[in-house]
Amino acid sequence: MHISKEAFAAAFADAIKTKQPLLLSPKGKSVSFLCSPVGMIDDAIIFKNSIPIDILPEVVTSTEFTVACRDYQVVSAALFAHGTEIRFPTHHISLLPQSRTDERLVFAADDNAEVVIVHPFDGGTVLRRRLYDLSKGGLSFRASTQTRLMQPGRIFAKMEIIQPSKGNEVRSGRIVYIKQIFEENGQSYHQVGVQFINTP
Repeated sequence: MHISKEAFAAAFADAIKTKQPLLLSPKGKSVSFLCSPVGMIDDAIIFKNSIPIDILPEVVTSTEFTVACRDYQVVSAALFAHGTEIRFPTHHISLLPQSRTDERLVFAADDNAEVVIVHPFDGGTVLRRRLYDLSKGGLSFRASTQTRLMQPGRIFAKMEIIQPSKGNEVRSGRIVYIKQIFEENGQSYHQVGVQFINTP
């Protein structure tokens, strides 16, 4: 389903009002950035610059940039960093079609939603990670670092999904992506995306 520029502009305006950070992703890079929206001018969306100076030169060489605002996404072929601000030009942006067909739940830290994973190497150790989001097709969770365990293609035969308000569910899944997310304070974490490989 396609969305209009007006619909995205309304979602962006609400993100500014609620101080909701948006996700900026350069194509072909395994990093993304949480950026606070500042406003819009005639030809650009303005964000606070959260890109660390040491990786900025590599980031701006990307040929495509995506901004996600809730379930809406826009893509631009250019990105300009101006000191403490980032300008995302709108005169040649394209709206991406809405590809997600399943409802996605995004969890805050105080939701206490977790995924408990049985370690695939020894079968006895368990790992507890904060659940970031969940849909019918998969989930993602936060990891502090990218280890040998957290690699694309890794299969977790048993994952217990814990939602205090809804009870527990056991699934299996395969890691399909790992992305480093930089926050505005300079700290970063890894978001690990898992696709379910069994049906409930």
